[in-house]
Amino acid sequence: MVRGNLAEELLKLREEEGISFQEAGARSGIARSTISQVVNQGLRLKPNQEESLWRVIEEVRGVKERLDTEPVPPVPTGYKTEIELYETAEFREAMGWCSYVYSKRKMGVLVGHPGSGKTTILRHFAEAQPGVLYVEAWHTMRIGDLLRSIGEAIGVSLKGTNYQNTQALIAGLRDRGDLLIAIDEAEYLCRNNVDKFEVLRKIWDNTGTPIILCGTPAVERLLTVGRHGENLAQLYRRKVELKLNGIGQAEARRILQEYRVEADAAAALAAIAADVKRGGMGTFVEILELCLEAAEGGPITAEILKNAKKYKLMY
Repeated sequence: MVRGNLAEELLKLREEEGISFQEAGARSGIARSTISQVVNQGLRLKPNQEESLWRVIEEVRGVKERLDTEPVPPVPTGYKTEIELYETAEFREAMGWCSYVYSKRKMGVLVGHPGSGKTTILRHFAEAQPGVLYVEAWHTMRIGDLLRSIGEAIGVSLKGTNYQNTQALIAGLRDRGDLLIAIDEAEYLCRNNVDKFEVLRKIWDNTGTPIILCGTPAVERLLTVGRHGENLAQLYRRKVELKLNGIGQAEARRILQEYRVEADAAAALAAIAADVKRGGMGTFVEILELCLEAAEGGPITAEILKNAKKYKLMY
C-alpha cells in the first residue's frame, strides 16, 4: 500500500478496523500514550518507531484486502437448502403395500387426491423393484395402445386384433413370475367404456401377474359403482386397496424443522401440506422449492411465502 499520513492511517485503523491504540501499541512495541500523541497532537516519532507502526498498519490492511478478494465459503447452518424425497409414514406404508402386491401377486388399487404422492410412490417403487412395468395412461389411450405399451415393456410384438394381442400378452406373461404391471393415472382408462379394465382383469386372471391401478378417487368410484350401467364387480372383488390420506400438519412441521423457516411461515406451509383437496404434498413441495430459491440460504419468512403463493396462483 502507498504510505500516506501516519496519524490519519492510525485513526482509520481504529475506526474502520477496530484496532485500538492499545492493541496497535502491543503489536508495535510502542506505548499507547505515544500513539495517542501522534494522532491527536502530531507528535513526530523516530524513523524506527514509525516503521514499526507502518508494519502493523500494512499487516492489518493486507489481511483485510485478502479477505475481501477471497471467495467466502457458505456458512454451515445445518439446514437443508434443497428439496429431497420425504419418506413420510404414508410413503413407507405405501412402499410396503406395493411390495405386498408384488410378492403376493395381487390386483392392487392405489387411490389418492392429486398431489398426494401417488405417482412419486409408484415411480420410486419401479426404480427400487426390478421387473415393474410402469405405464402412464392417457385420456386418448385405446385398448390397443394399452396392450402395446405392456407388450413393448416385455419384448412382445403385437400386430393383431385386440383379442389376439391380449392372448399374445397372456402367453408372454404366463411364465414370468418377476413382473408387475403398474398403471398410473388409471382414471383415464374409463373413457368411453370400461373394457380396458376388463382386459387387465383377464390378463391377471390368466397369468397371475400382479397389477397396480393408481389413480384419483374417481378410480375407486368407478370400481365400486361402475360407469353408465357397466359393472366392474369381477375386478372389484379381486382388488386390494390402499387410500392415501396425505400427511397431517404435525408431520409437515417435523419436515420443516430441517429447513430454516420462521415460525409463522412454517405454520402456513404445514397447513398447505395437509390440504389434500388443494394439492397437499404436491403443492407443498412446489411452494417450498420457490421459497428456498427466494431465501437464497437465509430464513424463509412470511413475506417470502406470500410471494411464492401468489406466484403459484394457488392460494
